[in-house]
Amino acid sequence: MAKGQGKKGLIVTIVVLGLTLLVAGGIVIWQNANRTATTTPAVSTDASSAASSKGSTDTTAATSSTTTASTPAVDPSTLDSIDIDPLKVTVFYTKGVGGFDFNVLRTANGTQYVSFSNTDLVGTKCTNDEGDFASIIKNPTSTEDNATISQKVKVGSDTYGLSLAASNCTSNPDLLAKYQTAFTNGFSQLKAL
Repeated sequence: MAKGQGKKGLIVTIVVLGLTLLVAGGIVIWQNANRTATTTPAVSTDASSAASSKGSTDTTAATSSTTTASTPAVDPSTLDSIDIDPLKVTVFYTKGVGGFDFNVLRTANGTQYVSFSNTDLVGTKCTNDEGDFASIIKNPTSTEDNATISQKVKVGSDTYGLSLAASNCTSNPDLLAKYQTAFTNGFSQLKAL
């Protein structure tokens, strides 16, 4: 009889261990799913196909938009746009700029921002360089956020700041300048979705 109880105890132990691993795995998967839901995955877009897939785009800025930096008037017909749904804004940039990716993220203190990048801008001079060329920060609050902002636009009750990446990491400074100019030119047209 003692021999049968040993096997029974071993089977119960294996079953309990299996259930524990199953529950732990479920928790890990659930947490990763929640983490993915709070940060939007990268979205690739070819600038030339973004406008054609959306049809015509109204490129007039909301009447409540004002730019705090002095920028020259921009002809709306020279701009393309992309909707950034998590930030609830439409971002404008000069037509003809190549494809790019964007990620919507949060800082440690909860500030939302969208980072724009292109793999052709990845350099070898900086660790973990992802080819970022610009970021748009929603309601920048920290001194650090405000120190990197080159332009601000107020849309409704929110303020958005344009932050341009430094040129010291990229292996292609001319292409970096092209992307940054394209986003700088269209930034004053930023509007709410």
